[in-house]
Amino acid sequence: MIINFKNYKFIYAKIIRIKNPFIELEDYSGKIQIYCKLKFSIGDIVLIYGKIKKTKKKIFFINIFYIKLIVKNLKYIKNDNILIKKKFCIFNFLNNYLKKFMFIIANSSNFCKNKSNSLSNLFKTYSFCKKKFFYLKISPEFNIKKILSNNYNRIYDITKCYRNEGCSNIHNFEFNMLEYYSSNFNFKNSIFFLEKIIKNSFLSLNNLFFEIFNIKFNYNLFFKKISLIEILYIYFIKKNFFYNNKKFFFFYCYFIGIKFIKNFFLNDIFFKIFNEKIQKKIIFPLFLLFFPRKNSFLTKINTINIKFSKRFELFILGIEISNGFEELNDYFIQKKNLKKKNKDFLIRLKNCLYNTNGVGIGIDRLFMIILKNKHIINIL
Repeated sequence: MIINFKNYKFIYAKIIRIKNPFIELEDYSGKIQIYCKLKFSIGDIVLIYGKIKKTKKKIFFINIFYIKLIVKNLKYIKNDNILIKKKFCIFNFLNNYLKKFMFIIANSSNFCKNKSNSLSNLFKTYSFCKKKFFYLKISPEFNIKKILSNNYNRIYDITKCYRNEGCSNIHNFEFNMLEYYSSNFNFKNSIFFLEKIIKNSFLSLNNLFFEIFNIKFNYNLFFKKISLIEILYIYFIKKNFFYNNKKFFFFYCYFIGIKFIKNFFLNDIFFKIFNEKIQKKIIFPLFLLFFPRKNSFLTKINTINIKFSKRFELFILGIEISNGFEELNDYFIQKKNLKKKNKDFLIRLKNCLYNTNGVGIGIDRLFMIILKNKHIINIL
């Protein structure tokens, strides 16, 4: 937009082309060039204060006195078209693959009335239509389970979730998530089905090998499957440390540098040792099975050992990609865990909910490994 102030003018325009040191701008009135040595990217919106002059060839240009960046184009990448095509191929594959196995898509809403039991800080927003405050959803889990109670067998949803857990190279506040539920799968079948999805997603970009950062694996090999206690037991054997009492175990936790609190459960210490000492060393895809019961409230109890639940997580290159478990459909146990917060879900659960298996996949983290990017910002 051009505003006349005698001989000088304010110009608010968008950068179209950069040919150092000249920059071409465009707004509703037309195009014009400026001479500027500062670095900008295509798509940025700038505010300029200067004088319009004319060259000998009668071409208009701006003599700049002041320039300021108003809006930065965050989505500008050099190979933007190639990245968008690859992401579209993977999204298209996931939709077609799940529809092939008779899954129905369910579009869940981003607003939640009640606060969830998650440890992460929830995002809060205000709706001017309803004149109420709402929470942004952490996951589409409860919305899909309400649909499952109406005699649907297989449902999936690809949505955006919001978790205020801080930024890192593998986590963002807003991220894409695939979550699907099926009543026809067992615990073993859901692991096998997830393994097929991840292997075929690598092949969807016409990759001949199952490749992770220049490390090639055989496509026919199965992913490793190990329980949480087994992997900790192997770690203790390598360190030549055996314990028969809890005191020795707590002393070892203090010795390796874990910040220990007196009221910590033994289950939390298992996760601390795994996250700080073992997780970073995992390169090949690995399924971690049978988590402690106190850390997973919504999962069904393992029949072999009551202290553990039927839950698994997939790790590739030390990154958690997916989480899956067998749903707890007992109304009385679930009522104690949720503490009467999600009343709508508890009413549906009281009516009927079949034995279902649910899996959630972080799509952005999967893109990082497939497209060989070490930071999640390059994917967004």
